[in-house]
Amino acid sequence: MHSHGGHGGHGGHGGHAHGGHGGHAHGGQGGFDARRALSLSLALNLAYLVVEIVAGLYTGSLALLSDAAHMVSDVAALGLALLAAHWARRPATKSHTYGLLRAEILGAFANAVLLLIACLFIFKEAIERLVVGAAAVPGWPVFGVATVGLLINLGSAYMLWRSERSGGAPNLNVRGALVHMLADALGSVGAMASALLTLFGGFAAADAAASLVIGALVLYGTWGILRDSTRVLLEAAPPEVDQPTVCAALQSLEGVASVHDLHIWSIGSGQTILTAHLGLRPGASPAEVLARAQALLVERFRLAHSTLQVEPAGAEACRQANCGLLAAAPAAADHDADEHDDHDEHDHDDDDDHDHRH
Repeated sequence: MHSHGGHGGHGGHGGHAHGGHGGHAHGGQGGFDARRALSLSLALNLAYLVVEIVAGLYTGSLALLSDAAHMVSDVAALGLALLAAHWARRPATKSHTYGLLRAEILGAFANAVLLLIACLFIFKEAIERLVVGAAAVPGWPVFGVATVGLLINLGSAYMLWRSERSGGAPNLNVRGALVHMLADALGSVGAMASALLTLFGGFAAADAAASLVIGALVLYGTWGILRDSTRVLLEAAPPEVDQPTVCAALQSLEGVASVHDLHIWSIGSGQTILTAHLGLRPGASPAEVLARAQALLVERFRLAHSTLQVEPAGAEACRQANCGLLAAAPAAADHDADEHDDHDEHDHDDDDDHDHRH
């Protein structure tokens, strides 16, 4: 723990609290196991993706091709998770003060858009085959390739499950990749079922019907990726953190008179940031209030990275209270334009108290 003391900044104390019990854990045996599991899973799934595309084109199986489209999502998810595990170990720089965690979100967003286009192609081809008439596909080749895919998916899921269990703290990247593997295992089961129906039931349209089901699975998973990545890119509060609840909890702390300029957003998967200004009651100790606020955010809301500015009672009113960033600020709508120009720089004195706790 290290702290840099000082006074100033709106006539008070600004506290920047980073950490608590969560921290930024990098390295260790758990991290190595996670990267190894992700690397092996990525290699296996990438090899199988190539085999499945070739087999799908050779046999004309839309079920295999649609399942391959689903596997693109899995390979991309594994690759992004592996890159994120690598990037998370890189220190922040002067130009990237939060590191490169946001690149994971950009990749997920681009991947989701491409998968939406793939879903449209799958549905178009499947509907055409059902309407016009589906040509029979070789049942045994489709069944064999899908069986290999199921084994690879289950094997990858097992490695990821073991790495997450042995890693100690929950690893959201690994958990997301694990969900992708299990979903793709369902796609392989669908392709196997369509092959069996074609072989023993004489149902030539089974392949096209199975591709619709698999395409629906792809669409469901893609929509979740697109929704979550868009929320992060638009700096929305994470769905698991309710901003009014956090504000009320801080407001109820002993010694806190007011809370304003409360912002909550994510820079990447599981990397949530909070900033807030806390106005103190007369006689309240800034250090004690800061410590209570940090403990509350970590223990109740799992917000390990927070920046809190503490403003003693009787200090000059904070200029950021009505700066216009918060739509709900009572005076924001009536804020005079000329006055806003005068105070647009959000003056923070250089000798603010910055308390960094790890």
